[in-house]
Amino acid sequence: MKLILVALFASILPQISFAQAQAEIEMIQPASLVSGDQYYNYNFGSTFVNSRKYVDFTLTSTGDEPLEFKQLGIAGAAFNAYTNCPTVIPVGQKCTVRATFWPSDKRSYSGRLYLVFAHGRSIINLYGRGI
Repeated sequence: MKLILVALFASILPQISFAQAQAEIEMIQPASLVSGDQYYNYNFGSTFVNSRKYVDFTLTSTGDEPLEFKQLGIAGAAFNAYTNCPTVIPVGQKCTVRATFWPSDKRSYSGRLYLVFAHGRSIINLYGRGI
């Protein structure tokens, strides 16, 4: 049975000189799963209104075959996402998904980052607070 290991490494690189935080998310997905969603959470914490924070998730393809990256999606006000990931990520290769949080009001925000693969999805629930 082939295993695909997708490691999502995250670190906050704030725009202003706040303390730097790091988080790590790991997913192991058997190739026999035709559809299987795996959920994670990421909290941007408090961010000043009209300031931006971002986090980079690094996807690493491991296993017997390349990882098929189908789609990137984002939902929720104040969140955005970009990627340099190709459609097919060769074994041993990495790519980056950047999620940003940019609050426009003093309130709590929530959203979702969708990483869609040939054998399932990784869904990251996003949270943040505008202050």
